[in-house]
Amino acid sequence: MTTRALSTLLLLALLGPAATAQDQADPAAADPPASSSADATPEVSPGEPWDGTPGEVFFNANAAYEAGRYRQTIDAYEQLLEHGTENGHVHYNLGNAYLRNGELGRAIASYRRGRAFLPRDQDVQANLEFARKSAKDALAPPEPGAVSKTLFFWHHGLSRAELGALVVALNLLLWIILILRLYRRQSEALRWIFVALLLTLATAGVSLGLRHLKPPQVAVVVPQEVDVRSGTSPSALVLFKLHAGTEVRMVDRRDEALRIALPEEGRGGWIATEHAELVTD
Repeated sequence: MTTRALSTLLLLALLGPAATAQDQADPAAADPPASSSADATPEVSPGEPWDGTPGEVFFNANAAYEAGRYRQTIDAYEQLLEHGTENGHVHYNLGNAYLRNGELGRAIASYRRGRAFLPRDQDVQANLEFARKSAKDALAPPEPGAVSKTLFFWHHGLSRAELGALVVALNLLLWIILILRLYRRQSEALRWIFVALLLTLATAGVSLGLRHLKPPQVAVVVPQEVDVRSGTSPSALVLFKLHAGTEVRMVDRRDEALRIALPEEGRGGWIATEHAELVTD
């Protein structure tokens, strides 16, 4: 079993269905998940879930992957997600299984979800970039610009869990400094530290609020080809076509249709909701 698989198995065993907190990246190989013994996989019909703890399901999914049973691997990881065991490693491994199974759009969506939990994980980013090379449409995926990433590095470089932990830590430090100032009212150093912490806390709080209240949403095309129409009706004029793996910004949702926007200003349209995976960055 790889180091990534072992570390994730321990994480699932310890946290179980509540494993939604911050995950740390394992800088081991960028290969898909592996297990040391494919014989450990029970014979399960495609689509039939495994019984057991999240750790056991995770182990069986890795073994099924090694045996080339990618559909069973996908079903197992989806089972973990449905039961609340959601973290960056599960999404990363699910993306690998989708990619091996020829489902490019779902693979890219899973990698993007994994990156939201593990924003600095090189394995996740490398596999996402690799999958993007197979997309047919030459469209730049919706990503923050270089200037924005530099100026607001904490907003783009930290996961929501990390931002939440930062806000809690800053709030605790702020109260400690406030208490110390009661005993040392004339201290200029404590005054400036208090002001700096207050500004940092406000900045981190605004960032966390934006991530929760107004997160950017991306639609990843799933079918091999979809029609982008001028309206929500299936009979609306077809403006152009998109292909599996294409990532576009979602700007509106109405009934069973999504309004998407392409990088070119003013270009966009509507696609059926069932034809895309929605990812919240």
